Amino acid sequence: MATIAITALPSATAAATTDVLPIVQGGTTKQVTNALLFTNSTLVTPALGTPTSGTLTSCTGLPLTTGVSGLAANVATFLTTPSSANLAAVLTDETGTGANVFANTPTLIAPLLGTPTSGVLTLCTGLPLTTGVTGALPVANGGTGASATVQALGGPGAVNITSLATAFTSTAAGNALTLADGAQGQLKTVIYVAETAGGDTGVLTPTNLGSATTITFNAVGDSVTLQFAGTDWWVVGFRGAVVA
Repeated sequence: MATIAITALPSATAAATTDVLPIVQGGTTKQVTNALLFTNSTLVTPALGTPTSGTLTSCTGLPLTTGVSGLAANVATFLTTPSSANLAAVLTDETGTGANVFANTPTLIAPLLGTPTSGVLTLCTGLPLTTGVTGALPVANGGTGASATVQALGGPGAVNITSLATAFTSTAAGNALTLADGAQGQLKTVIYVAETAGGDTGVLTPTNLGSATTITFNAVGDSVTLQFAGTDWWVVGFRGAVVA
């Protein structure tokens, strides 16, 4: 093969599959094909520069802190160490400080709740009466609210716990009366004010009554005053009624 100066060789614009490159290996001129050069080749510590395109699906070892661009401030740090503090450093509109809170049984330290649309405060404590409660309390709880009226109860039924007193009129012998548990310290008075026919009676059975089970009203004028303490109603005064 005649010797041709490199400057005289035509310039290649792209390497076709059938194109070859002559090399001398062990004194023998051999052909290196396009496929041998560029298919399944292993490059050792190459400096790639800036590729115009590429697919990194099978690549590994890309460092987040130095190998990825376009991330917002502190995102790479959070992805490496996903702590609450690092997440807070990423966010730009967070409120409060400390650990992240999720839905189930979180502990909030001195939160400002605003105005909740709903809530159950059954297990809450420490609500100050002077600044934490609005509106008038029912009279049964020592206030002067709208529930201050006396309940008029004719015949068997439920004695309410929203009014201080219930005026009971019997309609037959043994009218059954019930009374649900009240609030701590609440007072409740039941007065037997009238009967439909002679010999009528009423029997009050609170859900929980301390040291007794029933209170029987045998005659007009019988009455009982109860106070709810602990888990029971307790008799604090009565007139004529039979506590048993």
